[in-house]
Amino acid sequence: MSEKPVHSRLRRLVDWINLTGAKKVHSLIDKVYKRKNLEMAWEKVKANRGSGGVDGQTLEAFEAQLNQQLERLQRELKEDTYQPLPVRQHPIPKRDKPGEHRMLGIPAIYDRVCR
Repeated sequence: MSEKPVHSRLRRLVDWINLTGAKKVHSLIDKVYKRKNLEMAWEKVKANRGSGGVDGQTLEAFEAQLNQQLERLQRELKEDTYQPLPVRQHPIPKRDKPGEHRMLGIPAIYDRVCR
């Protein structure tokens, strides 16, 4: 018979809830709007390439105003005023079903950095 492992730190969310019902779970939004995390998110969006959303902005145009865009996004996330733009819909053909299409949603680059 093997012994059950002992964990000194709580690992499940349910273990963080005490008997009075108070939660010890902290907000993660402050991690999202840290400048370094937004810069890393931009690098991933840039590496994935792709086209822009309903605003028509390209990766090159976004990058030309990168500092201002990231500052604005950081401020909107911090102040809880961020509102994503509508997603551009683009029909793409279904595989093995000629003549049928499905809709592909393309978010704006500004919104892709935030996701």
